[in-house]
Parts: sequence; structure tokens; C-alpha cells
Amino acid sequence: MNQRCHLRPDPNYKNVKVCDDWNIEISGEQGYLNFVEDMFDDFEEHLDLDRISPFDHYHAHNCRWVDKKTQNNNTRFHYSERGRWLSWARTKWGDTKATKQRFHNRMRRGYTPQEAAEKPPHPGVRLKQYRTSKTKPTKPTKRNKIWQVLRSII
Repeated sequence: MNQRCHLRPDPNYKNVKVCDDWNIEISGEQGYLNFVEDMFDDFEEHLDLDRISPFDHYHAHNCRWVDKKTQNNNTRFHYSERGRWLSWARTKWGDTKATKQRFHNRMRRGYTPQEAAEKPPHPGVRLKQYRTSKTKPTKPTKRNKIWQVLRSII
């Protein structure tokens, strides 16, 4: 958190600050101890630190411990019109990679966010082939033929 905002500033965190109590540039080692005192009660090994409002700074009333999925859905993008419609599409059509790709591909083709989200997914030719196809027998190779002969002998 301090590293991202102050020590080696990340461009995505340009306007994000760490409160003075937690800031190691201001409070030194005491900043880390203050952070542990404020946040350690809810800490679990599999959770990550997340800001409740992605537009606010790091401080005790704006931070929580959450899983990766919650953290990924709590970004500035999801507060934009595109992000809200993508979230809507994921709840309507399924929270899959395909839904996300379909939405972004439609946006690139000129759809509005609402059109991209509301248009139902088209099953497409590949999906139909996948559903109806049965496993095709593999083309016999020399090695397969040899093993077939050996199996028949044994």
C-alpha cells in the first residue's frame, strides 16, 4: 500500500494517498504498527486488502479484507457506465470469461454498453459443433497399428 502510493508510485494510484497514521514516510515504523492495530482483527491469510470506495484514500474506515473476486469487482471501472452494464451482463448471462469477452468485442464493434449487455449470446457454429460432435476415432498410425497387433497376440 505504501509502496504503491509513495515509495514507487504506480500511475493507477496517482491520486490515492495513505492516511498519516499508516504512512511510513510520516510515521515511520509506527505507521506499520498503527495499520496492524487497526486492520489485524479481520485479517485472514487468503484475503487481500481492499478499499471500500475505489475513489477514496487508504484509511481505517475505507479498508477491508476481501477475496480476489470481490476485490476485482470493486474497481473504478465498475462504477462507470460500461462497468455497470458488464456487471449486469455477467449476472444475466453467467459470470464467465466468454461473457466478458463477448461484451468487450461488441463494444469494439460499436455497440452501446446497454446493447452489448442486453443482446443474448448467440450459440454460434463452434458451440453447436462442440455440443453435437462425438469423439472421432483417431487416424491409425504405425505405432497404433503395432500396438493393436501386439494386444491381439497377448
